Amino acid sequence: MDAHNGIGSPLDLRLLAVFDAVMRKNSVTVAGDCLGVSQPLMSQSLAKLRHYFGDPLFVRTSSGMSPTPRARELAPKIATMIQLMHEALETPKEFDPATSVRTFSFAATDFGAAFLLPKILSYLGEHAPGIRIRATHAPRHGVDDLLEEGELDLAIGSLSIDRHPFYQRRLFYTDYVCLARVGHPTIQGTLTRDAYLSATHALVALPAGYEALERFLLENVPAANLTITVPNFLAVLTTVPNSDALFTIPRHASKELTGLLNAQILDLPVVIPGFVVREFWHERVHRDPANKWFRDLIYSLVAKDEGEDPKGTPSVRSSTP
Repeated sequence: MDAHNGIGSPLDLRLLAVFDAVMRKNSVTVAGDCLGVSQPLMSQSLAKLRHYFGDPLFVRTSSGMSPTPRARELAPKIATMIQLMHEALETPKEFDPATSVRTFSFAATDFGAAFLLPKILSYLGEHAPGIRIRATHAPRHGVDDLLEEGELDLAIGSLSIDRHPFYQRRLFYTDYVCLARVGHPTIQGTLTRDAYLSATHALVALPAGYEALERFLLENVPAANLTITVPNFLAVLTTVPNSDALFTIPRHASKELTGLLNAQILDLPVVIPGFVVREFWHERVHRDPANKWFRDLIYSLVAKDEGEDPKGTPSVRSSTP
C-alpha cells in the first residue's frame, strides 16, 4: 500500500476521531456505537485512513482489531490532537481570582504604577492572594507591539493606540495644576499668569500622550527658566522641597504627591489642555475571562467615582473629553 503524501493534502478531522475510537475500543462496531456512526461509514472512514497513511493501521484478529506498529506510533499524537481540538472548542471556564495564581502585567507611567499598585495589592490581599502583578514603564513607542506579542495584559495612560485590533476603555480625564514648595519666596496661595510664565520651571520627562504640557512650556517659558529636568513623577518628591522651580503636573498626580510632601497645589493661570487616561488591550484577549477580570478591576479601582462608562469599546482616535 503506497503512503499518501500528507503535506498540503486534506484530511477530514472526523477521521481522526474514528481512528482514536477504534484504537481505544479495539472494535469497529463498538467504536461506531460510541461515535454514533453507522458500520458502513466506519468502514469507509478506515479505508480513507489506510489510504492516507499508507498502512493497514488495524488488523482483524480473534481478540478484535489489533493496531499495527504504525497505528501505535500515531495513536498518542492523534489523541493529543483530539484533546487540543476539544479544549479549543470548549466554552472558556469562568475565571476564579480567589484561587488563581496567574501573573498579570501592565504598563503605565511611573506615577500611574505607583498610584495603582497600592490599590491593586490591597484588593488582591483580601480577595485574590495567589495573583501576582508585574508593572512596567510605558515606553514612548511600541507599547502596542508589547500588547500584540502578549508581553502585556494592559497598557494604561494617555496613549494613542487607534488601530485595529485593539480595544480601549476610558478611565478618567485630568487637567494640570502647579506644585510649589510651601516656603516659596514669591508664590504663596495664588498664581498669576505673569508669575507663572516668569518663574523657573522643572520639566518632567513624560511618555507619549503628555506632549501638550511639554509643548506649552517650551513655547511660552524662556529656555533659561527651564532649569531642571527630572526623569519621572517620583523624582518630584525629592526635588520640590529643595527647589523654587514650579512643577506642572496632572491634577490626579498632585493629589497623591501632596500627601507625601509639604507643597502648595495651585490652579494654573494659563490654559494647557488636559488628557484622558485609558486602558488598552489586544483583541486576542478581549474575550479571555481572566483579562476581562483584570481590566474590570483596574476600572473599579480608579474610574468608578469618575462617572465613566464601564464598557470597553473598539479603539478609536481620542476625542475631546
